[in-house]
Amino acid sequence: MSKTTCVHTIHGIDDEIVPAYHAAMYANNISNHTLTLLPNTDHAYTNQFNNLVDTIVNHFDKHHRDAYQKALLMGQHVSLCIPRWIDVPGVKNFRDIGGWPLKDGSGYIRERIIFRCGHLVDITPKGIETLKRLNVTATFDFRSDPEIERQGIMPEIEGIVRYPSAMFTKADYSPQALAIRWNGYFEGPYGFPKVYSVILEKGAPYYRNIFIHLIENLSIASTKSIIVHCTAGKDRTGIFVMLLLGLCGVDSEIIANEYALSNLGYWEPDEELQKKADMLNVTIDDMRMVMSAPYLAMKETIRQLEEKYGSIEGYVRKACQLSTEAIKKVKDLMIVPIRFEERQLFRPKI
Repeated sequence: MSKTTCVHTIHGIDDEIVPAYHAAMYANNISNHTLTLLPNTDHAYTNQFNNLVDTIVNHFDKHHRDAYQKALLMGQHVSLCIPRWIDVPGVKNFRDIGGWPLKDGSGYIRERIIFRCGHLVDITPKGIETLKRLNVTATFDFRSDPEIERQGIMPEIEGIVRYPSAMFTKADYSPQALAIRWNGYFEGPYGFPKVYSVILEKGAPYYRNIFIHLIENLSIASTKSIIVHCTAGKDRTGIFVMLLLGLCGVDSEIIANEYALSNLGYWEPDEELQKKADMLNVTIDDMRMVMSAPYLAMKETIRQLEEKYGSIEGYVRKACQLSTEAIKKVKDLMIVPIRFEERQLFRPKI
């Protein structure tokens, strides 16, 4: 069966001809399968026709209206052909931002061209070999000087250029300044946009530099790739990824869920969180919130950005000062114009 085929089985729990566990075994052997079990329903769906029809209609409604669920149903979460998560020894939160479908269904984001992650300071020799196999040629490091002084910088790697892209100054990382800026994090998901609005303000010229680098140094005929990262690879990095995916036409549901994947990819030991909590005179639970990547935080950030600039493209035009021609070049580079349901059939070997 083609990987692009979705199957929905609706089975009666009271079916005595084909037991429900047979339906479960059947479902487990098909990658893109949804199994719905109807209570009080026999093999012939006796007196359950309305429930059966409602189940079918609701399934298609959810599939077509919820972009992220649609992507999951099409196998995007397991990356049938190319893994999204990549094990780079010594680096946390390393993943490919490509593969996500456009909301109009006309294409998907090109894979193996932009990766996001936490800092690269602790990368091992094996990790370096992985970056070389991925043909990484540039890294954009959003960390500030105090972070670099504390953590260090990535080792020099032949063929990879590191572009310092600190959007915060040394003064921005004093305990007093951090406490003020991070108050938004402590307020929970709906407080995150307060912090992210500062990142959007200060980060615009550095995000512009990455867009220009993509246009000038990468192409669809090349296998070159770049890395964008900060310390954890979730906030400053997450905002850039939001801008890029949104500019290309990816649904905000997918963008927010992609951002939330950092909850799986990044962590810090409790002793490190406690040190930071003590420095800022807050609780360790406050620090856990700072380290999190709530789906609602990105959804609200996108809403506020669109309210202010009209659209994500509006921000890229006004704040990053990208021209219409430059935006088109970014889209041409990043979008594979194929229906995402068929992408496994057309993707070149990488």
